[in-house]
Amino acid sequence: MSGSIDDDEDPEHSQGPAPAPLDLGRLEVEARQAAAKHVASLLQRPDQLDKVDQYKRRVARKKASVEAMLKTAVQSQLDGVRTGLNQLQSALQDVYQIKQSLDEIEENYRIIEPLHQKLKDLKEENNKFCQLSAAQENLKHIFTVPESVKKTSELINEGKLLQAHKHLTDLEMSRDDLLLALHKQPNQSPTDKITLTNYFSEVQTLSVELGKQLWVIIQRTLLSVRREPTLICTALRIIEREERMDAAWYKKYDQTGFMPPGRPKKWKEKCLEVLQSSIAARIEGTQLETRDQDKMWLVRHLEITRQSMIDDLKVVKTLLPPVFPPEYNVVRRYQKMYHTALSLHLKELIQQELEGNEVVSLLQWVKAYDSPELLRHPELNIDVKELGPLLENNIILYLQNQYLKNMKQNITEWSRNTLRSDIRDWVNTEAPDQDGDGFYNTQLPVIIFQMMEQNLQVAKIIGQELVKKVLELFAEELNRFALEYKNELQIYDERHLADRKEPKYFIHYVIANANNCISFGEYMNQLRKRYMKSEFEEESNDAEQIRKDQFQQLTDQFLTLAKQCCDIMLEEMFIDLRDSNCFNDLMTRNWMANSSGVETIIATWADYHQDFLHLKPMMYEILLAKGQKKIIKEYVKALLSRKLSFKNYDERKQSSEKIISEAEQIKAQFMEMSPKLDASMFDVLPALAEVVKLKDSSMLSLEVTGFAKKYPDIRLEQLVNLILCRGDISRSDARQLALDSVGEDDASQAKPKGIFSEIAASG
Repeated sequence: MSGSIDDDEDPEHSQGPAPAPLDLGRLEVEARQAAAKHVASLLQRPDQLDKVDQYKRRVARKKASVEAMLKTAVQSQLDGVRTGLNQLQSALQDVYQIKQSLDEIEENYRIIEPLHQKLKDLKEENNKFCQLSAAQENLKHIFTVPESVKKTSELINEGKLLQAHKHLTDLEMSRDDLLLALHKQPNQSPTDKITLTNYFSEVQTLSVELGKQLWVIIQRTLLSVRREPTLICTALRIIEREERMDAAWYKKYDQTGFMPPGRPKKWKEKCLEVLQSSIAARIEGTQLETRDQDKMWLVRHLEITRQSMIDDLKVVKTLLPPVFPPEYNVVRRYQKMYHTALSLHLKELIQQELEGNEVVSLLQWVKAYDSPELLRHPELNIDVKELGPLLENNIILYLQNQYLKNMKQNITEWSRNTLRSDIRDWVNTEAPDQDGDGFYNTQLPVIIFQMMEQNLQVAKIIGQELVKKVLELFAEELNRFALEYKNELQIYDERHLADRKEPKYFIHYVIANANNCISFGEYMNQLRKRYMKSEFEEESNDAEQIRKDQFQQLTDQFLTLAKQCCDIMLEEMFIDLRDSNCFNDLMTRNWMANSSGVETIIATWADYHQDFLHLKPMMYEILLAKGQKKIIKEYVKALLSRKLSFKNYDERKQSSEKIISEAEQIKAQFMEMSPKLDASMFDVLPALAEVVKLKDSSMLSLEVTGFAKKYPDIRLEQLVNLILCRGDISRSDARQLALDSVGEDDASQAKPKGIFSEIAASG
C-alpha cells in the first residue's frame, strides 16, 4: 500500500523503473548514522548538555506529529479505496440490468418485425390522407390563383401598387404554405413539389414586375419627391413589408429548414443599389460634349456637375427625411453615395488620359470640392472628412505629375519660341526698345515670366505643395534656358566678329541682353519673395548669408551671363583700340614722341560711353570696372614686356611721368563717368613708374620691396622684368634683387589674386 501512495505522489517516478525492495536493516543503520551526526552537531560544547531534555522533548513532539500525519494519510487512502470499490460494485449491477433490458428489446423486435409488411398498405393510405387534407385546406387558394394573378397584374399596370402588393402577398402565402406542408411530409414527392411550383410560377413573375415599378420610382426619387412624394412613400412601405417577411422566413428557416422560392428578396438592399446607380447615371448625364466637339468639354461638364450636385443635395437635405424611414439615414447615405459615384466617375475621366489644361481644370475642381463652392455651400455645409477623400493621394500625385509634365513641355516650347523670336529682333535695322529710365531691353524676360506667373497662379489655386513643385520645375527649365541663351549670345557674337558691319545695332542689343539678364534676376527675386515668402523672411539681409537655393543660384547664373555680355561689349571696343595701334605703341619710341594713344583711348571710351549709358546701373558699374582693369593690364603688360630700352635716366623719367600722366587722364575720365567707381586700381601704374623712375639705384631694393609688399600677387619673373626695364641693372642683379623681395615662386603656395596674377594666368 505504501508503494501505491508513492506512485500517486510522484508521477515522474511512476514512469521510471520499478522501485527496489526495501532493505530495512540498511535503512536502520543509515538512520542511526544520521542521528549520531545530528546529535554531535547539537552537543559540540559542554554547556549544550543542559539542553538535552529540551532537545528530547522537541524530537518527541516531532515524532508524534509525523506519526499522526502518517496515520491520517493511511486512513484517507483506505477510505478512498473503500469508496471506489463500492462504486465499482454499483456500476457492475447497472451493467447487468442494462444488458437484461437490451436482450428484452431485441426479443420484442423479433416479435413485431412481421408487422411492418402487414401495415405497409396502411402507411400509403395515411400519406394520401395527409396530402388530401392539406389540399382540402388550401382549395380555396388553389382555385382562385389564376383570378388573383390576373387581378394583381392589372393593379400593377394601373399603378395601384399597395393593392397589388396585398394580392401578391396572399398568393405568395398560399404557395409558401402549400410548399411548407409538402416539406413537412415524411415522404416528400418531388413530382408534387414541381407541379405546385409550376402552378404558382406566375406569382414570381408578378413579384419581378412589381419590383420593376418600385425601382423606377426609386430611380426618380429626386424628381418624384418634388412632384409626388406619396409614390416614394408607397414604394418604401412595400419594401419595408418585404424586409419584414424576409426576416420572418429567416426565423422559420432556422426551425423548418424550408425557404420559399424567391426568398429572401432583399428589396431594401436592391433599393439602395438603384439609388446608387441613379446617382451615377445623373453624373454621367451632365457630360454634354466630348473633346472632339468642344475643347472646353471638361470645364462645362465639371461646372454642370457642380451645380447639379448642389441642387440635388439641397433636395436630399430638405425633402427626403420626411419621406424615408429614420433608419435609412437617407441624407447621410445619399451624400456618401454621391461622393462614391463622383469619385468613380472622375477616375474614369482620368483613365481617358486628360490633356493639357484638362488636368488643371480637374485639379482645381477637386480642390474646390471641400469649399463653399460645393460641399461647404451655406445650404449644405457637409464635412468632407466624414466622406473620405474624393480621390486618393496617389491619383492626385499622378494628376499633378501629368500637369507638371504638360507644363514642362509647354514651357520648353514657349521659351524656345520666345527666344527665337527675340533673336530675330537682334538683327533689326532699328535700335532696341528703351524702358522709362532709358535702358535698352527686349520683351524676352517679360514674356517668360508672365507665362510663369500665370502657371503659378493656377498652381496656387490647386495647393501650396503644387506651387513648390512648379517653382522647382521653373528653376530646372530656367537653368536649361540660361544655357540656350548663352549659346545664342555666343553665336550672335561670332557672327558679328565674322562681319563687324552686321548687325547694325550689335552693341545696342548686347546691352539689351545684359539688361535682360538683370531683369531675369529681378523677376526671380520677386517670385522668390511672393511664393517662398516664409523661407525668404527667415534669411539674413546680408547677401553673403542668403541661402543658395535654386532661384538664388539662377540669379547668379544670369548675372554671370550679363557679365559675359559686358565682356563682349568691351571686346568690341578693344578691337577698335587695337586696330588704332594705341596699345601696340605703348612703351615704344612712337608712344614717347606723341600723346595720340591716350587721346584715342579716351575718345573711343567717350564714343562707346554714349551706348553704355543705356546699361542698368549695376551692369554699368561692372562694365566700367572691367574696362579700367583691361586698360591697366595693357599698360602693365607693355611695361613688363620691355619693348622700350632706356638709354639714360632722362628717358626713364620722361616715360615714367608720361605713364603717371596718362593714368591720371584715364582715371579722371572713369571718375567722370561714374563718381562711385573704385578707381584705386590705377594706382598700380604710378607705383610701377616710380620703380622705373628712381634715380638712386642704392634705394632700388627698398622701393622694390615696398612695391612687392603692396602688390603681393606679383610673380618673380614679372618683378625681374620690371627691374630690367630700367636698363641700368644686369639680369643677375635684377633677379637677386627680386628674390630678396619676393623669394622663389612656389607653384604649391597660393598667391593672392590681383592684376599681376591675372596677367600671369592669361600668359
